Amino acid sequence: MQITNDYSSPHAALVAELYTAVDAMNAEDVVGFVTEDVTFRLGNFDPIIGREPVLLANEAFFQTISAMRHTITGIWSRGDTVFCDGTVHYTRKDSSEHEVPFATRLGLREGIVADYVVYVDISGL
Repeated sequence: MQITNDYSSPHAALVAELYTAVDAMNAEDVVGFVTEDVTFRLGNFDPIIGREPVLLANEAFFQTISAMRHTITGIWSRGDTVFCDGTVHYTRKDSSEHEVPFATRLGLREGIVADYVVYVDISGL
């Protein structure tokens, strides 16, 4: 995970820590950032509600790729809502590479992610 923007959001550390866990493909660490009743949505998939279902969904997704790495080019915050965007670099199981833009919206409750929406097209994987 790399952050390349100069803008300093009060939530930059949260974004950095979350995406470090995502890029390590560690579903347990990822769900450590979310509430028990989190709503999670990846791309055009249906929303998933609850920490345990989010854990299972992330574990399943991580098994479909060999690696991933995010380059975050922007982080913005307004109240308890955090936005970030950039590029995600995937390594497929056949070792080929795939790179796409992404954007994420995080809705926080008491500093913990309660609403987690990732806008990305993973159809090329």
